[in-house]
Amino acid sequence: MTNTPTVREHQLAILSTEQASQEWNRLASGNSQMSSMRSALLDRLGVSSVADLPEPQFFGTSGTFHLDAPVPVPQEVASPPAQEVLSIHSSLIVQSHTVGDQQLAECVATTQGTPAGVSQDRVFLLTTTTDHFLTDVEEHVTDTGGQLVAVDGWWDALKSCLSSSDCGGQCISAAMTCPPATWAVYLACLAGRCGLCVVKCAACATCDCTWWCRIAVGCCNN
Repeated sequence: MTNTPTVREHQLAILSTEQASQEWNRLASGNSQMSSMRSALLDRLGVSSVADLPEPQFFGTSGTFHLDAPVPVPQEVASPPAQEVLSIHSSLIVQSHTVGDQQLAECVATTQGTPAGVSQDRVFLLTTTTDHFLTDVEEHVTDTGGQLVAVDGWWDALKSCLSSSDCGGQCISAAMTCPPATWAVYLACLAGRCGLCVVKCAACATCDCTWWCRIAVGCCNN
């Protein structure tokens, strides 16, 4: 019987504003999904360029999980990676905007296995309003035509993870009392007060129970 590997070491971090901004720019330079999301957001707001938006704020997390053995490939996987997955790196980078009463967050969440190079990438938009910050959150992605479509997924998985027994009380208290000023301010407060559960849960939500990363970050089914 194949033994299930465990995490032997992990590094979890909340990025500085400058680090998050730099990582956003690095990712945006080669990510067509981010470009499509930006165009759709500008259309939604009725503006022609980024210069018409207020100065953005940034938030970011990163986590690396090293395993004590390779991840076993399930029999049902039709095209297994050529190399074994020995560690998992995950990140969440957020650029938030305030436009009138609207609170908007462009988000890029990634989880990658190494050295296999298997990757999960999610580009999505979180929207809400200042007056109903946590009760009126919508999540959107872009379709093949570049239009925004509503989905239920990453945000709901993150909330479910944060309310779990491992994170529970501390995170619930932070979620209720952190200031809903902007997405970046709110998430930074939540991460600061909720320990590193936000980093772990962001990784879990991005993994979406995929076989090669769930061993390290848990199973949060979107």
